[in-house]
Amino acid sequence: MKNLFVVSVLFTAISWGGFWPNFSFAYEHGKGNVDSNFVRDNKQGIVLDKKNRKFYYDAKVSPKLSWNEAMQYCKKMDYLNYTKWRVPTKEEMRSLFELSRRDITIKHAFKHVEPEIYWSSTKDRGNEAWYFDFDLGRFWVDDMAKKYHVFCVGEEK
Repeated sequence: MKNLFVVSVLFTAISWGGFWPNFSFAYEHGKGNVDSNFVRDNKQGIVLDKKNRKFYYDAKVSPKLSWNEAMQYCKKMDYLNYTKWRVPTKEEMRSLFELSRRDITIKHAFKHVEPEIYWSSTKDRGNEAWYFDFDLGRFWVDDMAKKYHVFCVGEEK
């Protein structure tokens, strides 16, 4: 009985202490860390990653596509006279999460992101590729025939 009481007290203390992650989609001012390397250009509809010299298309949400369709979607994109768009890698997609003590969200600079799943370009084994869930703050692999959204990324030379 004493052990049950101790476990109960510890669980309550941890819960009230804010140690459990709180997943939220939208950035709320004053909560969490803001990565100042990601800057929005509203006029052009892109988000700049100043640290890595990359830019992400963010003028509108992509349709839901299979992994192969997503690869072609970005490859064929011609936006702002730039034609070398591609699907971000698993590491690039992971960098889009705002990781803080309480919230796991998409970087604050993005405006046109659904709280849904997005493909990365990184294949796993067989017919699977890595995806990122911007609703639950997780990533894993799934069948490439599934239909999810996609970001397109470009790089400064």
